[in-house]
Amino acid sequence: MAPVQLENHQLVPPGGGGGGSGGPASAPAPPPPGAAVAAAAAAAASPGYRLSTLIEFLLHRAYSELLVLTDLLPRKSDVERKIEIVQFASRTRQLFVRLLALVKWANDAGKVEKCAMISSFLDQQAILFVDTADRLASLARDALVHARLPSFAIPYAIDVLTTGSYPRLPTCIRDKIIPPDPITKIEKQATLHQLNQILRHRLVTTDLPPQLANLTVANGRVKFRVEGEFEATLTVMGDDPDVPWRLLKLEILVEDKETGDGRALVHSMQINFIHQLVQSRLFADEKPLQDMYNCLHSFCLSLQLEVLHSQTLMLIRERWGDLVQVERYHAGKCLSLSVWNQQVLGKKIGIASVHKVIIKIDENDVSKPLQIFHDPPLPASDSKLVERAMKIDHLSIEKLLIDSVHARAHQKLQELKTILRGFNANENCRNFWCIEMFQKSAPLLQISSIETALPAIVVPILEPCGNSECLHIFVDLHSGMFQFMLYGLDQATLDDMEKSVNDDMKRIIPWIQQLKFWLGKQRCKQSIKHLPTISTETLQLSNYSTHPIGKLSKNKLFIKLTRLPQYYIVVELLEVPNEPTQLSYKYYFMSVNTADREDGPVMALLLQQFKENVQDLVLRTKPGKPTRAGTKRKLSDDSCPVESKKAKRSGETCAFNKVLAHFVAMCDTNMPFVGLRLELSNLEIPHQGVQVEGDGFSHAIRLLKIPPCKGITEETQKALDRCLLDCTFRLQGRNNRTWVAELVFANCPLNGTSTREQGPSRHVYLTYENLLSEPVGGRKVVEMFLNDWNSIARLYECVLEFARSLPDIPAHLNIFSEVRVYNYRKLILCYGTTKGSSISIQWNSIHQKFHISLGTVGPNSGCSNCHNTILHQLQEMFNKTPNVVQLLQVLFDTQAPLNAINKLPTVPMLGLTQRTNTAYQCFSILPQSSTHIRLAFRNMYCIDIYCRSRGVVAIRDGAYSLFDNSKLVEGFYPAPGLKTFLNMFVDSNQDARRRSVNEDDNPPSPIGGDMMDSLISQLQPPPQQQPFPKQPGTSGAYPLTSPPTSYHSTVSQSPSMMHTQSPGTLDPSSPYTMVSPSGRAGNWPGSPQVSGPSPATRLPGMSPANPSLHSPVTDASHSPRAGTSSQTMPTNMPPPRKLPQRSWAASIPTILTHSALNILLLPSPTPGLVPGLAGSYLCSPLERFLGSVIMRRHLQRIIQQETLQLINSNEPGVIMFKTDALKCRVALSPKTNQTLQLKVTPENAGQWKPDELQVLEKFFETRVAGPPFKANTLIAFTKLLGAPTHILRDCVHIMKLELFPDQATQLKWNVQFCLTIPPSAPPIAPPGTPAVVLKSKMLFFLQLTQKTSVPPQEPVSIIVPIIYDMASGTTQQADIPRQQNSSVAAPMMVSNILKRFAEMNPPRQGECTIFAAVRDLMANLTLPPGGRP
Repeated sequence: MAPVQLENHQLVPPGGGGGGSGGPASAPAPPPPGAAVAAAAAAAASPGYRLSTLIEFLLHRAYSELLVLTDLLPRKSDVERKIEIVQFASRTRQLFVRLLALVKWANDAGKVEKCAMISSFLDQQAILFVDTADRLASLARDALVHARLPSFAIPYAIDVLTTGSYPRLPTCIRDKIIPPDPITKIEKQATLHQLNQILRHRLVTTDLPPQLANLTVANGRVKFRVEGEFEATLTVMGDDPDVPWRLLKLEILVEDKETGDGRALVHSMQINFIHQLVQSRLFADEKPLQDMYNCLHSFCLSLQLEVLHSQTLMLIRERWGDLVQVERYHAGKCLSLSVWNQQVLGKKIGIASVHKVIIKIDENDVSKPLQIFHDPPLPASDSKLVERAMKIDHLSIEKLLIDSVHARAHQKLQELKTILRGFNANENCRNFWCIEMFQKSAPLLQISSIETALPAIVVPILEPCGNSECLHIFVDLHSGMFQFMLYGLDQATLDDMEKSVNDDMKRIIPWIQQLKFWLGKQRCKQSIKHLPTISTETLQLSNYSTHPIGKLSKNKLFIKLTRLPQYYIVVELLEVPNEPTQLSYKYYFMSVNTADREDGPVMALLLQQFKENVQDLVLRTKPGKPTRAGTKRKLSDDSCPVESKKAKRSGETCAFNKVLAHFVAMCDTNMPFVGLRLELSNLEIPHQGVQVEGDGFSHAIRLLKIPPCKGITEETQKALDRCLLDCTFRLQGRNNRTWVAELVFANCPLNGTSTREQGPSRHVYLTYENLLSEPVGGRKVVEMFLNDWNSIARLYECVLEFARSLPDIPAHLNIFSEVRVYNYRKLILCYGTTKGSSISIQWNSIHQKFHISLGTVGPNSGCSNCHNTILHQLQEMFNKTPNVVQLLQVLFDTQAPLNAINKLPTVPMLGLTQRTNTAYQCFSILPQSSTHIRLAFRNMYCIDIYCRSRGVVAIRDGAYSLFDNSKLVEGFYPAPGLKTFLNMFVDSNQDARRRSVNEDDNPPSPIGGDMMDSLISQLQPPPQQQPFPKQPGTSGAYPLTSPPTSYHSTVSQSPSMMHTQSPGTLDPSSPYTMVSPSGRAGNWPGSPQVSGPSPATRLPGMSPANPSLHSPVTDASHSPRAGTSSQTMPTNMPPPRKLPQRSWAASIPTILTHSALNILLLPSPTPGLVPGLAGSYLCSPLERFLGSVIMRRHLQRIIQQETLQLINSNEPGVIMFKTDALKCRVALSPKTNQTLQLKVTPENAGQWKPDELQVLEKFFETRVAGPPFKANTLIAFTKLLGAPTHILRDCVHIMKLELFPDQATQLKWNVQFCLTIPPSAPPIAPPGTPAVVLKSKMLFFLQLTQKTSVPPQEPVSIIVPIIYDMASGTTQQADIPRQQNSSVAAPMMVSNILKRFAEMNPPRQGECTIFAAVRDLMANLTLPPGGRP
């Protein structure tokens, strides 16, 4: 068994697996020496077996035996089957056991193999040594017994030792090895010269064929060269005349440059055979040279014929196909080809003419070259063509065929030329029928060695005719068929022409006549290609048979004006007698009606021929009748209006129809004005008709009067008509579908700051685009113009009223605003202190109302306009009362409040309530009208802000109904203490008297007659003054100035003044609405003469269309002077009075200045707190107040849910409760009302230190009840208050470290008591959940922040969950599973420190170890460098 080769190419020697018999392996006997060598050689030469092959053999053997068992066992008994199965299992198991042993042994087979090879090599060497010794012994004993040495060669040794040479060698060796000396160069030249003389004499005396006249004698040789056939080199071996010629070299010159690829056509063995044959002829023949020529010439002719045949086959296979056929080929005799076989080409059926080319060897005179014959014979029209077609010396069958068909194509073109000459009998025109033969062009076939010509006839179709408009007629050299080429003609027509003319040449005449009309139409189409037209040769007309259009000739062209789809220009093409290359044109103008459906036929209405007088080109149309156009262009007396008969200059086109292009352009330009004029006349709008402008290059229509507009007064209409100087319609744009109406105005009522609006007149341009589906100048354009004119009139009425009010406008509005742009279509006003805000007013004709848009300009561009919040309300107010002064006053009154309101946070926040996953919006801005803005705080509290004039706003609690203070608006809750809080921002230096406390205490009552009388008396001015003196030139109206009496002293605030105006009155939120139409001052809209609100206005969601519903009359006791307060809280403000708390007190508006409102809504630090104690969350005073109120509301609910005891309190707004050890009082700060304060009183004063109680109170104020006002922080804090005293005190000490971190300088970390679970905490509960659990064990969270850190990096912070066992008193880290991606180094170090502290400081009875353990942790915790938690 050969060795087995493993997967790693190791060989397993046979027998290594345990032997073949299955018994124990025994040591084999040492083999004999010869056997060992053979075994070693066999082992070295054996390739071995791969282990995978061996396993595969075993598996196949087991599988085959198993298949045999399945076939044999069913026929045996049960016992025999069991025996066979056991034997099979035993055999298979034994094989696989051996395989297992072999695999285990194979792991060390490499070492064993190396040892075996070494041992085998040593054994082989030993065998060789023994065998060598045996052979030497045998040789000495047997063969060398009688061996003797010869005598010594003494003379030879003496020669070698003395002379150094061996001169006694035999001479035969020298004669056979060393050659004789060569002859000299001079002897060679003399011999060759003598041989040349012998060859010349021999040639002179020998009968030499004339074909071998091209010979050369040199170097003792004669070289015969026959071009295209062969070259033979001969010599003679002596000067005896009977010595035969000796052929030295033979070279065949026949070559195939097309198909040979540069290789030799005759094999070297064939040349050797021919060489021997020719040499034998030279030995035996009497005329050796003649016989040699005949033999070689015959072979070369046969070879040339064979080359031509192979070229033909390749030509048929690659390029020509069936266009050439091999009729007959006889090797060595002839080759017959057929071309232009019409029957093969499928043009005819039956007998067809066949043109043959025959190439053969002349049998009578074999010395001649290949002979060419043509059947039928070539015409003798051109001798050069015939001569070229009769030679084959180039040995190219393709060139021969092309020369042949060239001659025949020339003959066919001559026949066609004769027919064309007969058609055009005019001798003056004979030059127009020209034939150009053999023009140099690119080769017809892609063969670089062939330069051929392409015969053609160039036929002019329509005079004058350029090269691209001529008909080129060719003859296809492959098929012999006529081919036509004309630029622009479709291929199908060309194919029909070719088929017809190839059948009968005379049919070309009607085709040329047909092409003449086609070319005339093409010229017309090309002439108007750049114009907006669509050209068609047919048009579906429903009345074609009855209309005059049907009487025109069949050669006509319909040109549709795309911008005027109801108009066509018809071009009629007619023959010119006796002029076969001329055409005459007639032009018609046709109008059609629109089709009922898109693809349906139209009806022709009018067909009018253009007049012939071109100089007086005028469009004549009559109003009320179908439009017709006026003149036909004709160039003097010339019958051809397209081109002149003069010689065309180089590059000048002859295909441009100037008359047709002028007609199309004229109709396209003038007809829109005609349509517009008809529409204006139908609408009875007076105009001047179509007028020519700009030296006849443009047209225009001027309107004399524009119809009056609806919805404006007659006075405004007259003023607008007076200032309108001109109104002109023009067309512009490349497509003539854009109308521009130019309006010229004078005496503009407003002058803007734009430089373009400073002249005495203003130009307004209105642009209208005509749709493709509508005719240019239709009714749509007039309707759009009238709508724009209505928009101009509507805006002009407002501007006119605004211009009249400008002299009397209040000074503050003059400073506040300016007119930036007024272009009669849009009014743009810039307002603000820096004029950085803009408002645009224009009339929307589609929605029939004014449209207002807001923006920013100048340095503020890119910012948002603060009035975008009330844009809808401003637009509704202006549409209800289009008064620009009123709009400016509203903008003036609302700009500062809206700037302050827009600073409030409106982003939704998570974790504000117990539902931590629900987001609540902090402030929601809900504009109710242009002067009424509602603020909703966390969907619970509502604040109504009413913007008033003179720089004040009125603020009230929006949770109360406007009509009944005992009712609340659904969804909102009253804010307790709001009135007291707002009074803190009222300016103490205002000149209005304060309302007494009793006025706030008494509930409102319905307005009675006495109350109305007192209100009217307050509104009347003193008799000695004229509050509103009448100014001259104001048309009976009083100027819009503020009354001289005190605005605040004339109006007393009362809840009873909540009535509103009727829908027809103005908004009373500004003083300019106090002027009544009758001119009598004092008719305040809120007076008893005004009816109460309608039932529709009593809904909680008040309509923004009635802004006065939300504008109660201002309170005199709380309205400060405008501009007297600063941006900060007044420091000299006396303490506010303690007002009795009433549930309806906040429903009475509180008057604040704009600066006070800005302070109220501007984010600022919490007043009264040390900057270190105040949180980083900045919020406005209003947000702090409302947040504190919400926290107090949450605290009431928490006390009821937790195990705390509520204590009844008589003080309003105060919550009192107690725990087991503390008595607590929670109320708003009496100084600011912006923070919620806790006052703690211990039940046992000895257990608490005063500073501990202060820390607890300060922690509640800054960390619990402060921003961002989360309910879960209160829940966690109340749970801490319910803890035992010793635990709570330790927590207070931790709070002290948080509030005053500078007092613990020896600690490495700052601590923060987490009342809610932070996002980075272990995932025990959702973030925002209360972080204090108090049961048998206490769980809370601390955030430790490292004090020392590198400035570019943020301080390291870790969250430590701490659990305190109340039973054992141990403090340790809570074992909470961390997130997978979080580090475990910091938690492990914290846990180790706390465990070490617990081991070193065992807890004592009644003591708490929380603070001590936390302090130890803060002092000893050190994270590794660069480590992050």
